[in-house]
Amino acid sequence: MENIVKPKLVFFQWKNTSLSQFIILHKQQHVKCLSEFFNVIVVNEDCNYQQICDNYQPELTLFESGTNYKGCQKLKISNTNAYPKIPKLGFHNGDSWCEARAGFLSDMENWGIETFFSIAITTAEHTPEIADNLFVWPNFIDVDTYRDYGQSKIIPVMFNGYIHNMYPWRQRIFETISKNYPSLICPHLGYSQKLSSRMMYGQRYARTINASYFVPTCGTVEKELVRKHLEIPASKSCLITEKTASVEASGFIDMQNCVFADVNDVLDKIDYLLNNLEQLEEITNAGYHLVHSRHTLKQRDQIFQWFNLYKELQPNQKIIQTSPFEPLIVVEKSSGIKNSHIISNGLITELIHQGDEKLRHHQYKEAETLYLKCVNYISWMPEPKLRLAICNLYKGDANIALYWITQPIKYTLEEYQASDPDPVEWAYFIISVLCHGELDDAIKIAHQFISLSHPILDRTRKIISVLENQDTLHDIAQSQSNYRYSVHQLPDQSFDDWVNHICIMLRSCKQLELEKKLKSFSGSELQLSDKMKVSHNYDVHTKYYFKRYQNDLTKSLRAKIKAIFAQKLHYLETKFGYFLPYKFSKIKYDEPFCTIRVIAENDRVKSALLLGASNGKVGTESLLAGIQKNPNRPTVFCMNILTTRFMQLQKRYDHNNHIRTCQITSNIKEISHKIKTIKQENNGFDLVLIDGSEFGFNIDLEELIDSKYIILENINTFCNYQLYQKLMLNKEYGLVFHTLAFRNGYALFEKGNNHDNYLLVEKNNINI
Repeated sequence: MENIVKPKLVFFQWKNTSLSQFIILHKQQHVKCLSEFFNVIVVNEDCNYQQICDNYQPELTLFESGTNYKGCQKLKISNTNAYPKIPKLGFHNGDSWCEARAGFLSDMENWGIETFFSIAITTAEHTPEIADNLFVWPNFIDVDTYRDYGQSKIIPVMFNGYIHNMYPWRQRIFETISKNYPSLICPHLGYSQKLSSRMMYGQRYARTINASYFVPTCGTVEKELVRKHLEIPASKSCLITEKTASVEASGFIDMQNCVFADVNDVLDKIDYLLNNLEQLEEITNAGYHLVHSRHTLKQRDQIFQWFNLYKELQPNQKIIQTSPFEPLIVVEKSSGIKNSHIISNGLITELIHQGDEKLRHHQYKEAETLYLKCVNYISWMPEPKLRLAICNLYKGDANIALYWITQPIKYTLEEYQASDPDPVEWAYFIISVLCHGELDDAIKIAHQFISLSHPILDRTRKIISVLENQDTLHDIAQSQSNYRYSVHQLPDQSFDDWVNHICIMLRSCKQLELEKKLKSFSGSELQLSDKMKVSHNYDVHTKYYFKRYQNDLTKSLRAKIKAIFAQKLHYLETKFGYFLPYKFSKIKYDEPFCTIRVIAENDRVKSALLLGASNGKVGTESLLAGIQKNPNRPTVFCMNILTTRFMQLQKRYDHNNHIRTCQITSNIKEISHKIKTIKQENNGFDLVLIDGSEFGFNIDLEELIDSKYIILENINTFCNYQLYQKLMLNKEYGLVFHTLAFRNGYALFEKGNNHDNYLLVEKNNINI
């Protein structure tokens, strides 16, 4: 092997500025892996491509892009059209869902690169427009670091890395195991150089795994194959993980070389294996053998395979990848065979599909809730933000639409510093400005990035041209090869249908003149669907069941019957979801509401504010139940607009001096004034609860900032989403309790509690 001359590869790798040491190690491993097959020249400075090729005469060039670490800087590379006979490959080094994908696609087009490799198995699932040109170069381990060190097994279970909402399986498993087994917890402190120095990485990290019986990990909400899936068995510990398509494709089999588990069986499996150590050792050894035989840097030759096949490729042939872990092959273009990518169907993907279905049926509020859940799981992901913009255009709120659509564009152009934005995002930015009534601004924006082309953007420019010059509307025919790839996949629509939907948005946003003008040039009349009828769950009035027996039965017998009915109804709630009034419902025993009740009972709470108060709503009832047990007899100010349930609450507490109701209008200035007045009269609030499903007004955080506790109920609504994001950034408050999956999301913040109970979201990467 020493006498074999390796082909020469120039690797344009992002410049390190302040990267943490363990990320630098990952980048070094990429070079080490490539060096197994190529003579690698690393370039990490701004450069002239032609001069680099003149100097090194490479046979292949690889361009790293799409990286979203703040501690590194992308390269400025000029003259990439030189040496067209040298094949160029793009390397997407980032999460399959990250916000840097639009920048990656911009870089690829500007550098003239049409074939891409990604470390993420699910990249094609999230950016399907590039699936035919995308190959996977999966994560791997370096056997010099991840191996058997012969450490004594002294740690029952080790947890390493993030344990927050992006890892829901890991969250649940952590809560279950750590309460029942001694566990070593190694927190993830982020990617900054300063804090990451406290973390274990490299050989020290591998030795600690080696000393552990079990190490759980998962592939995030999107069920990716992350480095930990390989590092754990490679260091001869038993991997506990979630069963996913990516993990199974890499060769893992339950109770043979790993443990697939969930919260229902993880303790049973750990118990069993710790009582059968020989079988545990067999599973651990099999996992070790799997990774060391199939997933080391020596087996990651996909780029080398591509290079060798490309050299012999005929004009009528193409290269495809049937699996991330199978050899690349050559097929005839006429065969119709394409790259076969793993579909993981992660939580975010499923939420987006559900939201799209709601949007298709004009259920805008329900769609918005589902998209907000996505953003609360992955705050930087562009797909739900685009859909939130579209959703709000249908709802008639162009201001909120602009709030959402500008976020991914701003990241791509200002932070990532791409030369142009995602074309679909740019199209809906133009449409949002148009729906805001700013035709002149929309015209100016439409004429920016004029070389940027995509079917949706071309259609958008056409309607702007019509509104500007009164041209005739017609569909735009253009070669697909001229289009820029987008990270967004929206439902297919004919041109007329699409124009009709733009007219609906204009009408909803009260831009009637623009809608009329656009319709007059459309080839078809606008067909408006009837509004979808909203179905309501019927309340179950348990008093009906008890009343039948009231006159005939003794207290004791009535109590027994009540218990029987409660048991049966609670069973139905377990099966079909909570539906009983708070007084009878099992929901009051769930953790978020227990937490609200316990805090309200706390003697440090002397006054409280409840925004969105509503009779029978579980948040309201939990807070009031706790307040009435508080020895201080605190005063609670319940505010809401006039609704049937709020009127019921007013009537219920009409003669209670400690629970005061205050009716408000939808005027935000009036609301702010009332809050300030009550706050001044009562020396502030110790506890504030905001129910986002009832209170939809964007109040100023400064009005609440002195409160000891702030509870946000329904954080997957726009009002509470904004407050949640602001509180996450506020150094005076710490997050104490947080859940996204339960009843539209809850969050509890405590002033002065700055310890990171959940080590919440900093930019993630699947390297972790």
